[in-house]
Amino acid sequence: MTIIVKPEDVARVIGAAAPDTSNARRYVTVAKKQDSTRIAIADIKKTVGNVPVIVRGGPGFRPQHGAEVNAIIPMPVEIDDVITAVQLDEYERATGLGKQQVIDTLLSAWFDVIRHTTRALCIQAHKGSIDYMMQAGAQMRRYQVEYGTVTGKTSATAVAALVIAEFMDAFEELAEVINGNGIGGEIEYIAEPSVFSRLFAVAVNQNAVPVQTSPGSLVIGGYTILRDNDVYTDMDEAGVQSVKRMLDTGELLARAKNAGQELRFLRVDDTVAREAMPMYSFTKERQDQRGTDLYVKSKPFPLVNVKGLAVKKFGVA
Repeated sequence: MTIIVKPEDVARVIGAAAPDTSNARRYVTVAKKQDSTRIAIADIKKTVGNVPVIVRGGPGFRPQHGAEVNAIIPMPVEIDDVITAVQLDEYERATGLGKQQVIDTLLSAWFDVIRHTTRALCIQAHKGSIDYMMQAGAQMRRYQVEYGTVTGKTSATAVAALVIAEFMDAFEELAEVINGNGIGGEIEYIAEPSVFSRLFAVAVNQNAVPVQTSPGSLVIGGYTILRDNDVYTDMDEAGVQSVKRMLDTGELLARAKNAGQELRFLRVDDTVAREAMPMYSFTKERQDQRGTDLYVKSKPFPLVNVKGLAVKKFGVA
């Protein structure tokens, strides 16, 4: 007997997944399917903001994309798993609801892996590039994408010496960078843990600026600051693993909430499923009849606009 994974099984698992609490992932709230295997560079380096009106009868405005290449080809997430003969035996003994639970358990585990991988790509995109581990046969290589340069500011003041006025100045400085790039609207801030801890300490010990606190976030004088809660595991070409954060020690990042950022799910590499979807899965009985192969596929790609991002690094001494 073969466990058959149906599209409605995948949809059920995705629909039942808990909300993603990653600050990096929640930045790209808009998710779209794109039935293509390529992303046009114009979608990354696009003109964002207002455009001139056109005299009636005149030619339309043509945005300047500043593209060096025509397109990039996002890399897929491909998972090859095996459902053992023992698991199949348990599946056969289960009731109808039990069979559904077996499928949900298998798919949920791999959907969680896809979400973690998507999250890692979103984390890296906040710094203007992707430089992520990529398996090529038996070798580990790098998956690299450049979005552009995120404007950076520096301060010689050590994090431990910062006072509330310096934080307020930093918020305004970074906001001015983003506004100067032509991006308006609401801006929120992400603080590396040591920066967030210092900000919390100075904020609650002063009365000049109103402060609201909640787990992992502060609202100070109307500025919203989130604690960097994003980490991911990377592996270099030698196979050495390391855990990385979105922000380096001493960093404060500003991001415009409406800068055109979005998450694309491109068409999966499959001869049957010729369409884009957050996750695709199917099974096939093994030739040795000792189990069933389970395949899971996805091709997520975050699009960010570097004009809506700015980062400041304080001293760490």
